Amino acid sequence: MAVTFSHLVEADYPVFTLGDSTAEVARKLADSGCACAPVLDGDHYLGMAFLSSLLKGRKGWPPVREKLGRELLERVRAYRPDEQLFDNLLPVAASRSGIVPLADAEGRYAGVVSTRRILGFLAERIHSGEGGSTIEIEVPPTGAKLSEIIETIEKNDASILSFTSWPSGVQGGGQIIFFRVASHDFFRLVRNLENYGYLIRYHSSFSAAGYDELREKALEFIHYMDM
Repeated sequence: MAVTFSHLVEADYPVFTLGDSTAEVARKLADSGCACAPVLDGDHYLGMAFLSSLLKGRKGWPPVREKLGRELLERVRAYRPDEQLFDNLLPVAASRSGIVPLADAEGRYAGVVSTRRILGFLAERIHSGEGGSTIEIEVPPTGAKLSEIIETIEKNDASILSFTSWPSGVQGGGQIIFFRVASHDFFRLVRNLENYGYLIRYHSSFSAAGYDELREKALEFIHYMDM
């Protein structure tokens, strides 16, 4: 099933109505720690009220009698709740509001999704944090096949949690392949990949790496004696 914005809606986010007191809006934004919030006309989304805009050029809070009008709003694109998240990551990342307003095809407000929530969702999906380690392998344009690298990792008793790739950044260069893996012996996995000739651009830090290295040398010595 496709991941849409509706999966990440935050129902408790502040929302205001056209004609609200600008002083009240500014105070609520400040108290909630939000830089901006959606403004509605009835149940329809109009735009975003930014705390910085409401306080611009003032020495204190806006006058109590001042009302929130359309001229105080900034147009921030609203997405439909059923739009696909991954197809819209670039424009969402480029928005300065920090939140994604949602509205249906008729413009009726449907909540917001914060970029913080999106980032947390992506971190979960690539298994960032505890429970996995990162390996970035650089391959030239005519380098190893992805299937070969995956097979090599799995032969070293590691499970691939997620992976992706991007250009190396060098003109005419190859790809950086990113893996999140689960391994009982991450040190040995990295060393074996290097021995197989893969260029490891980055890997997560080792726990008790010195011990692992001594153990590896001891195993090599035992193998040599057995021969």
